[in-house]
Amino acid sequence: MKFFDLSYFIGCFSKLMPYLPLTLMILLIAMAITIPLSAFLAWRNLQGNAAERGLIRLYIQVIRGAPFIVMLFVVYFGIPKLMLALFGIDINGWNKASYIIITMVLFQSARMSEAMRAAYLAVPRGQMEAVYSCGMTGLQGFLHVMLPQTVLVVLPNLGNLVLSSLLETAVGFSVGIIDFVGNARMVTSRDYGLHTLEIYLAVALVYWALAVLLARLFGLLEGALARRQGRTLSGRSSERKGRRAARV
Repeated sequence: MKFFDLSYFIGCFSKLMPYLPLTLMILLIAMAITIPLSAFLAWRNLQGNAAERGLIRLYIQVIRGAPFIVMLFVVYFGIPKLMLALFGIDINGWNKASYIIITMVLFQSARMSEAMRAAYLAVPRGQMEAVYSCGMTGLQGFLHVMLPQTVLVVLPNLGNLVLSSLLETAVGFSVGIIDFVGNARMVTSRDYGLHTLEIYLAVALVYWALAVLLARLFGLLEGALARRQGRTLSGRSSERKGRRAARV
């Protein structure tokens, strides 16, 4: 018996890759919901009344204190019972992928909202005073002054959290989702566990490649925003110098 079968390792990618789009779709749907929800939670945590802030902080504390897989089981087994008890609605026929999406949204929105809150607080408050002195509204100041700087600060943490969400999709098989990792388990079972090392090494390489790609994309986005912000600040500085020269 070979320790490592290179030909099987190369060939197993063709068996695994057809299920990768489902994993990526789960990630994209979850992030499309999580990022706006996180921004809303961060905003209300900063600007809401005492009751809102207390509820949001309690939610964040509870969610951050539970392992992801435990939350997945709570959602998977708890939500159908809750819906049936409260509304008489049977949702046991839902696609199983919906449960991991719900869990990812709940889990990562708590973490992302804290990252966004910290990024917003990192921008000097004096900039909003300057916004008001220029006659801009609070919304205009937030969109044109505060938001670009906040996004630039939060991007590294946001990239790490998106990458974390990608890796968390790997536990979807525990509730019966046949995605990338779920398919790897099926392939291993069909081969009676003879090529477990080759299969899971291939899975690890695919996840590693996706992680590198995500890191690269966020790096490019961060660089583009930094350059754009630099050009904007430089243009404003030149405009102010021109006005001072005209007055003289």
